[in-house]
Amino acid sequence: MTRQHPYIPATEAEEEAMLATIGVTSFEALIHIIPADLRLRVDLDLPPSKSEVELVAELSRLAERNRPAGARTSFLGGGVYDHYTPEAVPAIAMRSEFYTAYTPYQAEVSQGTLQVMYEFQTMICEISGLEVANASLYDGASAAAEACSMALGITGRQRILLPETVTAATREVVATYLQNRDAELITIASRDGRLDLADLKAQSAGAAVVVVQSPNCLGLVEDWAAVREALADDKTVLIASADPLTLGLLESPGQAGADIYVGEGQSLGIPMSFGGPYLGLLSAKSKYVRRMPGRIVGRTTDQKGRPGFVMVLRTREQDIRREKATSNICTNQGLLALWATVYLSLLGRDGLTRLARLCFDRSQYLGRAIDALPGYTLPFGFGYVKELVVRPPVPAGELLSSAAKEGFLLGTVEWQGERFLQLAVTEKRTRADMDRLVAFLAANS
Repeated sequence: MTRQHPYIPATEAEEEAMLATIGVTSFEALIHIIPADLRLRVDLDLPPSKSEVELVAELSRLAERNRPAGARTSFLGGGVYDHYTPEAVPAIAMRSEFYTAYTPYQAEVSQGTLQVMYEFQTMICEISGLEVANASLYDGASAAAEACSMALGITGRQRILLPETVTAATREVVATYLQNRDAELITIASRDGRLDLADLKAQSAGAAVVVVQSPNCLGLVEDWAAVREALADDKTVLIASADPLTLGLLESPGQAGADIYVGEGQSLGIPMSFGGPYLGLLSAKSKYVRRMPGRIVGRTTDQKGRPGFVMVLRTREQDIRREKATSNICTNQGLLALWATVYLSLLGRDGLTRLARLCFDRSQYLGRAIDALPGYTLPFGFGYVKELVVRPPVPAGELLSSAAKEGFLLGTVEWQGERFLQLAVTEKRTRADMDRLVAFLAANS
């Protein structure tokens, strides 16, 4: 038999033995079910093979062409932010006793991991102002989709209200999650960069849920309490989506009348990491606890009265019941939940507030400095926490290219047919960084 798969670590004799065991004469016979028009019958157009030494040298040469975000002054935002991660966070989170205990079903040997999950849930409840949280989801967008699925079950209704001020990625993920359900997705219009309460009120009758992101996709703060007042009836579930770090400064979703909170946990000390993996946050009122997706850890006592932690309300039926299940989430982001827990424990309540305030103050400084430049305006004003939108006098795409050459990473956002600059300011951006950016913009107007 001629070997067609040189990188498979089985010998020809081993392959023949496996084929004989399952009762086929050749590899071709094994895969005959694949239609002929889907089979590749020609050699791949690849360069000649290299030795391991040559291959590593070539890959290293290619890797050197990359310019990581940390090599430039980053003002990128749009849901992923360049916050500082204290060195203590990876030092603790990367201890082997944490990152190897991934599925803590045996409580007697997983008390450390279970306690971390419990503490994580507690912290998310404190941040969100709601009563119960799960032990994490994949990312903020999938958390929003899971929360919408919860609302369908809670209300028995099918209409989902998604304002255009919710990030496009979240709206796309919600649509993908629910594409095989009977849900009807309705877009709520905006006015001056924020949710249009009049349109919401007009369309909210009979709605299962409305998702309101604050700060929204333009960085502007929305009014969850006003949204609650605008809804046609109390049965509609209000999902409040927020960057958890900004909640150190804003009124919590629970205080504002939200039923469910969702968020992207990347800003809790998790590196940008080329776009993931990240951390989905979800908390809710306690009356919805049996509708919540994923895992929930509880605190209990053993027969001797000693405290301990155990998995609770983790319904195995969700793995097999498809659309009838509470959720089809069968795992979580345990390592990143640990990362966020360590970060929040180091920061503390006061530290969270001070950090949010620092980002707010610095972003306001930058916004007002840019607004004073000839030709530059902030079309949606200064009602943002750490991320601002700028209308430049020249095409925003041109500024991105020239800024990168000067060592800046800037972002853009498309909004109602116009492309704006979108700049995020974290605690890592110094006044000197911002002054240099302002000087760059002034020179490119």
